[in-house]
Amino acid sequence: MNEAATNALKEYQRKIDAGEIERAAIMTPSEKATANPKSLRAAINAKCWDCCCQSRTEVGMCTATDCSLWNLRPWVKKED
Repeated sequence: MNEAATNALKEYQRKIDAGEIERAAIMTPSEKATANPKSLRAAINAKCWDCCCQSRTEVGMCTATDCSLWNLRPWVKKED
């Protein structure tokens, strides 16, 4: 990381520590889909996440190939 980036990161951390900046709230895929109901990607992510017991790892290892969303599921490692 270059010096300018390092200084910017330090300034950002200082502002967070001082309370000048709030960290973004972490939302589950279901909360993201509810917040953005027109997003097809958010809906697919939420459905897969819900079906796999709220586990991103399980979504990537899903074996339900007869599911209509199987080819679209998120959080899958790209194969070479």
